[in-house]
Amino acid sequence: MKKEFPFIEIPERFKEIIGTPDPGTRMYKAIGDRSAFRLWNDAVFEICAEEGAVSPGGASLYTYATRAGVHKRLKEGRLTGFFFSIVTDSKWIKGRKTLEEGGRPYGFIPYSECKAWAKELEEREKVEGVETVKKEAQGTKADLDDDFLLPSKDWRKKYQKKGGE
Repeated sequence: MKKEFPFIEIPERFKEIIGTPDPGTRMYKAIGDRSAFRLWNDAVFEICAEEGAVSPGGASLYTYATRAGVHKRLKEGRLTGFFFSIVTDSKWIKGRKTLEEGGRPYGFIPYSECKAWAKELEEREKVEGVETVKKEAQGTKADLDDDFLLPSKDWRKKYQKKGGE
């Protein structure tokens, strides 16, 4: 029953735009201003062109998993996620950059991977039973914490190195 998961392919030309994945995962994180967001968004939807992408909340609805279950799968590197945090000027300190929404990123998961995961859960349910599969799809309370989606603590250095102000 174990088969290769059909992860979406990331074309080389988009890797600089979508960011690098966190180690051991397929979570691509990028930061930038609003014009960089447009480039990033266009790249994500071109990568996912065939079927599009959904938010992590949409992924949980489609797969019947909880949001915690989606987070768990992202952290384990078993689902691809694209995340973007918007940089803006600080309202309080002139010349300092800050992240909008406390750094909470915009995020998308390829719809094709959601479909594959839902199918995998349905197939496993027949073999392993409802409770086993349900437990995985629910995740834990700890998985509900979404701080792992935030940019790294040294985001300002990376942003400046990339050409940000």
